[in-house]
Amino acid sequence: MQTNYTLWQRITTATPPFFKKLQVLGLGLTGMGTSLTQVAGIPAKISTALISVGATITIISQFAVKQCEPLNININDDIK
Repeated sequence: MQTNYTLWQRITTATPPFFKKLQVLGLGLTGMGTSLTQVAGIPAKISTALISVGATITIISQFAVKQCEPLNININDDIK
């Protein structure tokens, strides 16, 4: 059975290890883009793109939820 989480429960539940690594990658991209805004020779579009992509990866990977219950499918259920 699939569990329906509220927004707060989805944010605070355990995150799978792969998505934790994606969070670190996203934060790194965001930090690199933020630091490149201070370099005079780098176009602003590059740093803006790095910040946007990094923030998006971080936010989306936060919503992944670790499945604690195995998915039980009953073959004998009638589909209506």
